[in-house]
Amino acid sequence: MDDQKPTPRYEVGCLVRCIYDMYPYHGRLSPYGDDDYEYVAIYGIIVEIENAMYSEIFGYEILYVVLGIDGKSRYFAEDEIVLVS
Repeated sequence: MDDQKPTPRYEVGCLVRCIYDMYPYHGRLSPYGDDDYEYVAIYGIIVEIENAMYSEIFGYEILYVVLGIDGKSRYFAEDEIVLVS
């Protein structure tokens, strides 16, 4: 298999809005596990871009490390990020 890594859509330093889509339990507004929870958007700046390889079958996936305005760093997939500016 070739080691062709995908080109990132966003760059380090971009202001972004992120919502967990693949693992929605990370984005719950209520920590009590209510069924009628809302997703919480996290605003922040991309501080690092990583190429993660899950297996030889799926190849590489781009993961972004986003420093949120709350001071916490979180990982997001490319499909979970929207550019703000």
